[in-house]
Amino acid sequence: MIELFKDVSAPNVADFCLQLYGKMGLLDGIKIVRSSDVALRKSACDLADYFVDIPYDHEIARARFLDGELKLHEGGDVYVKLPQTPYSKEQISPARDNRLVWMQSVLHCSHYIAGAGEQAYLNKADAPEIQFVTRDEIERADDAYTELN
Repeated sequence: MIELFKDVSAPNVADFCLQLYGKMGLLDGIKIVRSSDVALRKSACDLADYFVDIPYDHEIARARFLDGELKLHEGGDVYVKLPQTPYSKEQISPARDNRLVWMQSVLHCSHYIAGAGEQAYLNKADAPEIQFVTRDEIERADDAYTELN
């Protein structure tokens, strides 16, 4: 397994994990989709509460659509109001409380694996057709690493 781990090269943690799991054979027969995929976003249901990926200060920021305006959260109850900017459905992603409905409108999954944090806020009544599975806890998560010599 260490050799598989060493053989993975990815620009971010998500890609690293997907490559490693693929090499381990854990993704055989599983379709992987990303919430940032334009086709997924286009085909998802419309939302009243959402974020918008929008150009801001020479990068892409995820602004919250609140009270008819795009705002960046600075912490606490402080927000920076962004100028009115046109955007399309391809730039929209769900807020926490409607992510499950948004995802299910496209994927129609039968099972959902979630960690303790996600289990705490998921409204399972939004998708009664899904069997929810609690992800195993990682004991001593602060020690969950490998030193390669």
